[in-house]
Amino acid sequence: MKMMTALGALAAIGFPAGVAVAFEQADLDRFLATNECEGCDLTDVGTALAGRDSSGANLAGADLSDSNYLRSAILNDADFEAALFFDARFLDSSAIASVFVNADMTDVGIINSFMRGADFSGAVLMNANIENTDLRDALLIGANLAGAQITGALLGGANLTGANLSDATLDRSSVGDANFTDADLTGATITRMSLSAAILCRTIMPDGSVNNDDC
Repeated sequence: MKMMTALGALAAIGFPAGVAVAFEQADLDRFLATNECEGCDLTDVGTALAGRDSSGANLAGADLSDSNYLRSAILNDADFEAALFFDARFLDSSAIASVFVNADMTDVGIINSFMRGADFSGAVLMNANIENTDLRDALLIGANLAGAQITGALLGGANLTGANLSDATLDRSSVGDANFTDADLTGATITRMSLSAAILCRTIMPDGSVNNDDC
């Protein structure tokens, strides 16, 4: 069966008429055919991937910036190392155990999604909006979450060693035994939740003090 072209696929799932797409057609066709496209330009490709099972995809170094319609996308065990997700939006999506190492996810939105065990080590998540998302056992080692809004998230077992959470907001989230060793929480706002069970060692607290309770 001949693969539906990208524009046909967009029309079929209701992409608004007259809205320009910015991705490279050849790159999108290649990805849809092979489930891999390292370094490809897939800017604003979100709608084309909405509802699609792309488990195991290889999009290392790809540009998925401005993908505002990544709704119900299945991206489990995918490789997004060093990919660009600037201002992208995940909604009701799944990226369980996927790799986002060193990815630029500035201003990303991750809402009602499942990312348990995903690896965000070294990723830039500045000003990210993370809501009602499962990040249990996720690796956020050295991740930059400065200014992030984290609401209703599950972070039990997550490793945030060396993470930058300065000026972040953590609200109604469950951190359980998450590891905040060497993390920086300077100026962070923590409401309706507790860090009492978390691992705190050389952790810079919101008031600038250093917590060594678990060293």
